[in-house]
Amino acid sequence: MTTNTLEIENQNQEGLKEIEDIIKRVKIQPGFIGLVAITKIGQVIRTTFEEPKEAEKYALYLSNFLKQASTVVDFLKEGDEVSFLRMKTKREEILIIPGDKHSLIVVSNPNRRKEVKF
Repeated sequence: MTTNTLEIENQNQEGLKEIEDIIKRVKIQPGFIGLVAITKIGQVIRTTFEEPKEAEKYALYLSNFLKQASTVVDFLKEGDEVSFLRMKTKREEILIIPGDKHSLIVVSNPNRRKEVKF
């Protein structure tokens, strides 16, 4: 392996460790349904969904949604970029956190969070 290949491999390992750390933190949150980590082109890197097709569905549609949102933001304020997207429906709340190397999609049930009493 060349030095560049080793550097890329190390960066990939660091990225995967970061994703695993995030998964540990968010999966204990009330209402958590699943998480999908995707590449810039929408390929699934890691998911907590049991069904791969479910993760692929979120990856496909939300990576396109993120690209469109980024285009709109850049059009409105040239040079600006999306740092966080939140979409809420009656049954789900979807958080999209774009990154330089990968993006995270977190799906939760907002109604389940309300049931938790402190």
